[in-house]
Amino acid sequence: LIEAALAPPSFDPKTCERTLRLGLSDSAEVWLLPPLLRALEREAPRMRVIAVPVQFRTVGAALAGGVDAAITVADDLPSNVRRKRLLKTGFTCLHDPRHARLRKLTEAEYFAHEHVIVSYNGDLRGFVEDAFGKTRKIRCSVATFSNLGALIDGTAMLATVPEIVAADIRAVRPHLRTKPLPFEIQPGYMELLWPAATDDDDACRFAREKIVQIARPLSKG
Repeated sequence: LIEAALAPPSFDPKTCERTLRLGLSDSAEVWLLPPLLRALEREAPRMRVIAVPVQFRTVGAALAGGVDAAITVADDLPSNVRRKRLLKTGFTCLHDPRHARLRKLTEAEYFAHEHVIVSYNGDLRGFVEDAFGKTRKIRCSVATFSNLGALIDGTAMLATVPEIVAADIRAVRPHLRTKPLPFEIQPGYMELLWPAATDDDDACRFAREKIVQIARPLSKG
């Protein structure tokens, strides 16, 4: 009886009032946050989420600074960070076919077009420049993927984006189209990352399970 009285109460998501801090890349905010909030509304209606922006350069500091979990691509991280692959992130070329009339997109045509890019450094250089040492004709550089659909719409600009981001944009703007890139870019992996100290935290574990469930049908391997 004494042990039962001293034991911590069992975790019940329906009564949990925890506020979770999640670090999300801007693409993860698009595909993950809406279904996660819907799942919490059904199963953990008192649980709240604070979403903070992260990317591969900042996620380590965010996890060390109190973020309960993060979803982004990542490089090397300290040994006290757990990681689980969620999605393979391939890339595609998004365009408005009314203005950028592409058939089979060639490398010469790709580099001849103007582009809008996402740059976390606030400059005119993206991962294509880093990978190939070639410079695109950058018309506009933005910090997030959130407005790319509106920027592409009605123009001949191209945007090279993760396939999952393109799918979300086309769900809102179905007249936009995608083309395979005319060169090979190694895919990355969107990962679920969390501090090892939260392994046995019931609320964090519950949230991690929901995130994995949401990502599973989107994963290509």
